[in-house]
Amino acid sequence: MSPGNKSKKYVLWFNEIGIEDVPLVGGKSASLGEMLRKTGVPVPNGFATTAEAYRYFIRYNNLEKRIADVLSELKDPNDTKTLQSVGARIRKMIVEAKMPPEIEEEIKKYYAQLEKEVNQKNPFVAVRSSATAEDLPDASFAGQQETYLNVATPEQVVEKVKECYASLFTDRAIFYRVQKGFDHMKVALSAAVQLMVFSKASGVMFTLDVSNGDRSVVMIEAGYGLGEYVVQGKITPDDYYVRKSDLQIVKKVVSTKKIMLVRKPEGGTVEKEVPKELQDKPVLTDEQIKELAAYAIEIENHYGKPMDIEWALDERDNKLYILQARPETVWSMKKPEEKPAEAAAVTKEKEVICQGLPASPGLAVGKAHIIMSVDKLDTFQPGEILVTEMTAPEWVPAMRKAAAIVTNSGGMTSHAAIVSRELGIPCIVGTASKGKPATEAIKDGEIITVDAKLGVVYRGALAEVVEKKEEKVAVAAVAESYPVTGTKIYVNLGEPELAEKVAALPVDGVGLMRLEFIYAAEV
Repeated sequence: MSPGNKSKKYVLWFNEIGIEDVPLVGGKSASLGEMLRKTGVPVPNGFATTAEAYRYFIRYNNLEKRIADVLSELKDPNDTKTLQSVGARIRKMIVEAKMPPEIEEEIKKYYAQLEKEVNQKNPFVAVRSSATAEDLPDASFAGQQETYLNVATPEQVVEKVKECYASLFTDRAIFYRVQKGFDHMKVALSAAVQLMVFSKASGVMFTLDVSNGDRSVVMIEAGYGLGEYVVQGKITPDDYYVRKSDLQIVKKVVSTKKIMLVRKPEGGTVEKEVPKELQDKPVLTDEQIKELAAYAIEIENHYGKPMDIEWALDERDNKLYILQARPETVWSMKKPEEKPAEAAAVTKEKEVICQGLPASPGLAVGKAHIIMSVDKLDTFQPGEILVTEMTAPEWVPAMRKAAAIVTNSGGMTSHAAIVSRELGIPCIVGTASKGKPATEAIKDGEIITVDAKLGVVYRGALAEVVEKKEEKVAVAAVAESYPVTGTKIYVNLGEPELAEKVAALPVDGVGLMRLEFIYAAEV
């Protein structure tokens, strides 16, 4: 099919699209097609509605001006109440609009073809949003639009596609586009309709260690049931680390997993308790861990960059499937670090309040502000430390103002952890898996120090963190005034202890560092 014909279609099979079609079907749908066509990894089949279908839906219902008029009321994206009001009204407008008959007919025709493929009436599918500006290499749009699981019947699929369209205007998506300078009306949405994996286990994996950027390993997170609870941070999943060079498992961290999200036979999902005998056991066998790592390496080799991948284990055939893959957006922007620096020891200067997983490295001091509901986000002040049960995408406005974030639940690849790393905010997750939950251990309003390199929270302010904070502010102020140059700039470093400070300057690296100075200072 020629590109010209493609761009005019409302629906396309996964095997008709590839990574070159991101403007047409968004990053998620394009990646599914790319993997299905050009790699050996197992990907469930399906189809995608196109950006042209979305734009026609908007034109058909005369929605563009109405949406723009409502958006014009949002003068400040940090105004949480107005943001929520604007988002809710636009979503209602879209959900209540009529799907054009031409698009509805196409969706139902393609769904009928899936019925024939699996020889089953009304097969269950997942309907995933894929924005055309989503999954760009310089930003993490993860979790901004909706995914609907265990959907059946042609009518339900059409309705969920429309709800995906509405999710282009969730509060978090509106806020993020304003922050990134995207034009709301130039972003379109594709819906990926994919045969459902009946997941008895699922999760996320990265082709690097997300805590330090080490590209020599594959990091896998796993939980029971559907993967939404891993991504959302509602559970603290297992962590497995596999060395790429020989597929050896170098580290396992098995967490207690008390709940899981499972599919209902009649459609939809429900939360259930994990059987007690499984709660503290590894979700995957060693063979399954290595199989997943091999798929991750193949995907990374195909794309030529670090990748963020979702996977599932099907209860029917006990096979592993890849559900989506997108570029990793934080460490891929930085110089690879094959050997992570050794962490410092826990200091005895202050009392340790709680511990968790170091999801986004860094140090911060500030006033703890415990918030348990999104409705209270407007009380959060810049420079405070956000302490909560879990952070969700709706919390991004507050996360941007936070000096650090500490949560009771969640794993290293939860959405909150990913966004924290992108924002450069120290973040500790899963404190409940290491002892007392943060929201119980920390007193609201007290001054605390967050060491997200070690995953430790101290009571009071550590002097060294306060000093480093003052240094960084001074360096950043100088760095911002420097022009961008075509010539690479290197520094001569004489004092090894100034390395971190110099690293914040707008330079390309160290040109000279005399060995005898290092010996004098460190040996």
